[in-house]
Amino acid sequence: MFARLSPFRVGLLVVAVLGLGGWLYSLRPTTAGERRLSPYVLMRPPVPIVFTSRTDPASFLAAAPEGEGFHYPGQRLWAAREGRLRLLTPAGQVIELTWQKPLPDGDTLIDVMSPSVTLDGRRILFSGRRQKDGHGRFRLYQVGLDGRGLQPLTGGPTDTGCEAVPPLRWDAAGQVMSDTARKQLDYDDVDPVQLNDAEGRILFVSSRSPDLGRDHARRSTTLWLLGPDGLKQPAGGNRNNDRWPYLLKSGYTSFTSWSRNREVLWADRKDVAPFRTEESSLTRPTDLWQTLFTQIPGGHFGLLAKLDLPTWRTRPLFANRLVFMTTRRKAILDGTDPLTVAQVIPGSITHSPSSQAGSPIATETVAICLGPTSDAKGRPLWLATPSACPPNLVVLSGASVDAGADRPEPGRFGLYLCSDAWPSNGEPASISAIDWRLLFDDPEMVDAEPVAVYNRGIDYRRPSTENRMVLTGPASLPLADGSEYRGPLGQLFATALAGPTMMAGLPGQKSNLGEGPIYDSPATGAIDHLRIYAARRDRFDDPQSPRIAGRWEFILKLPVQNGSAGGWVPTDAPTVLAGFNRDGEMVQWSTAAKDRQGRSAHFYAFAGDHYSLAQPNGKHFCVGCHAGHSGLPPEVHQHAERQR
Repeated sequence: MFARLSPFRVGLLVVAVLGLGGWLYSLRPTTAGERRLSPYVLMRPPVPIVFTSRTDPASFLAAAPEGEGFHYPGQRLWAAREGRLRLLTPAGQVIELTWQKPLPDGDTLIDVMSPSVTLDGRRILFSGRRQKDGHGRFRLYQVGLDGRGLQPLTGGPTDTGCEAVPPLRWDAAGQVMSDTARKQLDYDDVDPVQLNDAEGRILFVSSRSPDLGRDHARRSTTLWLLGPDGLKQPAGGNRNNDRWPYLLKSGYTSFTSWSRNREVLWADRKDVAPFRTEESSLTRPTDLWQTLFTQIPGGHFGLLAKLDLPTWRTRPLFANRLVFMTTRRKAILDGTDPLTVAQVIPGSITHSPSSQAGSPIATETVAICLGPTSDAKGRPLWLATPSACPPNLVVLSGASVDAGADRPEPGRFGLYLCSDAWPSNGEPASISAIDWRLLFDDPEMVDAEPVAVYNRGIDYRRPSTENRMVLTGPASLPLADGSEYRGPLGQLFATALAGPTMMAGLPGQKSNLGEGPIYDSPATGAIDHLRIYAARRDRFDDPQSPRIAGRWEFILKLPVQNGSAGGWVPTDAPTVLAGFNRDGEMVQWSTAAKDRQGRSAHFYAFAGDHYSLAQPNGKHFCVGCHAGHSGLPPEVHQHAERQR
């Protein structure tokens, strides 16, 4: 055939073939570092796995580190000395996606954390710290699965940063930094995940709402939304830490929330106020990490897993169970706690500390499936950051503890793969029973935060007309103290305040005698009205005082009719709800279920296990303001992963 072609045409054909080859070669992922890392690949995964390799296990920490950091650059959150985003392919290749890869401005990333994969499995969203930045703050980035398109999503020149003035910063010369400079500097964006609305918005966690919480100095982090136009808006109202959001197949979004609310019910049942050790109270401050769900941009808000142990970085499995990172030693994860992983059925509830009164009733055993606690040599195992991997697997980070040590060396953490069928008898799984296999282990790094890459079978959808509607509230709203509030408003709806609970079939709703439901509603008509309290955020706008503690205020009363309440509420501060009777006392009741000792469950109508916040011009639905805390019936808790 070539003999019949002129030399000119042969030349064109050669150029075309070479060009096609070069184009195909350009589509392959970058392979820098593959040869050096190949000895660390112990097996090939069934699908690509995105993960981070960092010098420190900072990504295991849930709460923001302690520290006010009033001197530049301030308190850094979750930073490691070095971090890399990597991809382990089914062919056994390890591909560096970010290390020494140029950003559009020529800079590079020195550290990364919290990766997620877009719904179509083509892009990776993650948090990163730039090499040349002196402040060491995390911003959001994305990169294609092929290693192309590395670019920032937040933190650019037009990003205004914090929504209020963050903590004071004194520079090296002892001068106070300007408000504008501090707002553009002092925040971290982490934990991005793509939503399934038509716009493909990103839900993430940020410290853009400046607050150091109550009675400590840990930076508050809350849920935020990033639109395709770059617009950023708050989507949550915690004064402590919300972390690790994740879009569920059901359309709800799960996230882990730190309930460290300091407010309690006083002995006369007339008011809720911050706890003081010198005075008596009927309830105690909370300290609980729980998994909640929410609908974005507005809708239901409630519990997904509320247990008497922490539920960190919760992810759904293919068998409609939730897998999460946990520890039994402390409520705050600070790097010294032995870590493990566990599974539980969605909707499980065994704990409601803000509203439970008296001795707890003995409940049925909620099936908590525990991961393995020792390796093949009998050494203790630390386990962290689990997630689902098709077809029915769990991929996670793990490390063995050497004899005489109290924790693993950072370099011991590698990536493991195992079956998701763990025993439900309360005993930890054995590594032999769940086909425990080491995937990858860089001996110099903490390999963690693995995410399996696959099309999750979640369709993009356009939010309903009701949720997209911009509501117009009154110009002002009269508050409980007689003042007028003028500012952004949202609509709050609290339903199912009386009558049979919708959650009777959820795990944890029966006593050890088999009677239930335990977390039941009060009698019809018991709650006359709801009181809404605002937990004001800290302020940092006074040059003479580095921190002005946020106030606690009773701001609004909503009447209850036919078991429901609703109305306009301010959206300028985190809030909690409580139900009171006609005499102005918080409603108290006992449920009919009894345990083998003849005890019943006793509750107050106080939804103090979390702070909440309606979005400006939006709707916020709470299903109950009592012990159930906005639960949904079992048939709605169908969050099992699927694959397209």
